[in-house]
Amino acid sequence: MNILLVTVSLLLLSHVSDGKKKGSKKKGSALFSSENLTCLVCKSLVDEIEHMISKVDPKKKTETGTFRLNSDGTQNKNIIPYARSQGHLMEVVDEVCKNFEDYAQAKSKISGKPMIIRIVTHEGNMNPLMGEVDMVPDDDLNTRLKFYCENIVEDAEDDIMELFAKEAQDMDIQLCSTRRNL
Repeated sequence: MNILLVTVSLLLLSHVSDGKKKGSKKKGSALFSSENLTCLVCKSLVDEIEHMISKVDPKKKTETGTFRLNSDGTQNKNIIPYARSQGHLMEVVDEVCKNFEDYAQAKSKISGKPMIIRIVTHEGNMNPLMGEVDMVPDDDLNTRLKFYCENIVEDAEDDIMELFAKEAQDMDIQLCSTRRNL
């Protein structure tokens, strides 16, 4: 009798877990289509770039301009903040996608909207938003988010360099919607 009960229980559990896997996979793939992920990653990319810029000491400056001498013996040089200089932005563009290893796909418990969420904050703490979302497993162990980031950066590198050279509002809208049509 006990063996029969255990066997039936195992069959029921395997059937229920198979149904959950199939249903969640369909929901996850619909929620995280290529188009949705590109948009979500682009918005997070802007946040990551802004964070990397904000970490630089505002007192740090760099010289820009030419080293050629004018006819009067002067040089055309400007001193600008390092954080938004072309040199620093090139470093940021090269490094920013590594941060997407710390992201995961999730679904809002309240609205059901798909999102990508940073698992650990920039300060090293667990993200306080984790309680407000249901994590959506990714078969690619979240390497897909880094891949999307790298594709966006490769396609939009010139736009990123131009946009982030100056401080402005709604950079995500400017980069992801206006310039990239995502």
